[in-house]
Amino acid sequence: MVLNRFALTGKVAVVTGAARGIGRGIALAFAEAGADLVCVDRRVEDLKAVAGEIELFGRQALAIDCDVKNSQEVAGMTGKAMDVLGRIDILVNNAGRAPMRDVMKMSVEEWEADFRVNLTSVFLCSQAVGVIMLQQRSGSIINISSRESLIPSIGMASYGAAKAGVNSLTRTLAWELAPHVRVNAILPGPVSTPMSAAWLARVEGELVDRIPMKRIGKAEDIAMTAVYLASSASDWVTGRLFEIDGGVEFSPLA
Repeated sequence: MVLNRFALTGKVAVVTGAARGIGRGIALAFAEAGADLVCVDRRVEDLKAVAGEIELFGRQALAIDCDVKNSQEVAGMTGKAMDVLGRIDILVNNAGRAPMRDVMKMSVEEWEADFRVNLTSVFLCSQAVGVIMLQQRSGSIINISSRESLIPSIGMASYGAAKAGVNSLTRTLAWELAPHVRVNAILPGPVSTPMSAAWLARVEGELVDRIPMKRIGKAEDIAMTAVYLASSASDWVTGRLFEIDGGVEFSPLA
């Protein structure tokens, strides 16, 4: 009976940035837990590959090429998801980017572009899907933030500031959408993904020495928390920020 509370059977989940890394890991974990998936990304070939993996679990997978910082495309994505699968029970706002830039050399255009991807997309998708969840009187929104939202990290000013905005938006949405829709955020520490590969190649040895669990995180580590937050096991959890980071308590290396 306890394990049944973690099942996602009969639920439909939208995962943005689902083609690679943490998004892919979450999508596959949801499928294994019984959910049908709407996988959203701009990397079409990678997205199709993930959809194929999901179907191996016997679940439906809808792959949608969508620019999540464009309100019209987000509306089209949610409309297509509803037309094909009939409901949306879970939204994971995972799409993002983390270019390293010196604050003093960053252009306004670069700053604003980082905010559109990392924060505006969360607002747009949460707004579009939140309307559907309120009509259903149920739902879970999971925002993928970052440890950089809490601690300084050289070269990551725009990313950290945008993710701090995600934390604040998470808390506000939790109040505005309660009691029927829950909203929480996961703050990953250093996780091995295609986006972090170049940085980890430089600092992994020293970084591991500073992590109590003595390893870099995996997408699966984040996915397990997402399954919990998506499931009825977390029915009394909303407005919370979950730091999943191997116990690290320091600013990441530059």
